[in-house]
Amino acid sequence: MRGRKPMPTDLHKLRGTLNPTRHGKGRAGEPEVVGDLPVTPPAWMSEAQQAGWRHAVEHAPRGILKPIDAGILAVWVAAEERHRTAAMMQAQLDQGTKLPLLTKTRDGTAVASPYLGIMNRSAALMIKAASELGFSPAARPRLAAQATEPPADAESPWARLKVIHGGKAAG
Repeated sequence: MRGRKPMPTDLHKLRGTLNPTRHGKGRAGEPEVVGDLPVTPPAWMSEAQQAGWRHAVEHAPRGILKPIDAGILAVWVAAEERHRTAAMMQAQLDQGTKLPLLTKTRDGTAVASPYLGIMNRSAALMIKAASELGFSPAARPRLAAQATEPPADAESPWARLKVIHGGKAAG
């Protein structure tokens, strides 16, 4: 399918951008995800990954993570642990060296450390998954703390626009 990915109705509600006349069309069959992602991490994860899972679920924007998001969160948690491990290993290599972030080949040529590639690939995965999960500073402002429905007696913004341009208010 070409074009932009359609945004789920629930995200429109959370962001306060739901327009029933526009977003109601063709979405009658949109699946509804129920429940929240449990704080309990999968048993197959390492201790460090389980701690990262618990931290992410406890500090994620409320109402966003659902059970179906477990796979994306697992990708983020594994990438975060890989990034941390590679950074610690690189720090060990850099201790006492005049050329940090480099390592020498067998013939003595200085090359970029292999840990840099691991850190860069892990960071790219983390950023991509964080954007999908609402973890990044750029993703959070698009989410509202709660879904806000205008009061039933609130005036329509379209009615106000009509009045501004000299038309009669919708009543």
